[in-house]
Amino acid sequence: MYETKSSEEEEAHEYIRNLISNAWKKINEYQFANSHVSQAFIEVAMNLPRMAQCMYQYGDGYGVVHLETKDRVKSSLIKPL
Repeated sequence: MYETKSSEEEEAHEYIRNLISNAWKKINEYQFANSHVSQAFIEVAMNLPRMAQCMYQYGDGYGVVHLETKDRVKSSLIKPL
């Protein structure tokens, strides 16, 4: 039996996608803004949201291993560029 997503669930997903998009815009603004913070610190701070998006973009990529997350980690760490 297949269940269809309700319009409320779709609206919630779209809302979260917009929040993520806006957050990335702000993060990128801060990255390229002239500030007194060192570039090394900014790069380290940028890696946290990148990793979070990579791990949780397709659901709980840490607690419940999905093939999407596993494949992404393999392509990042094991397969050569």
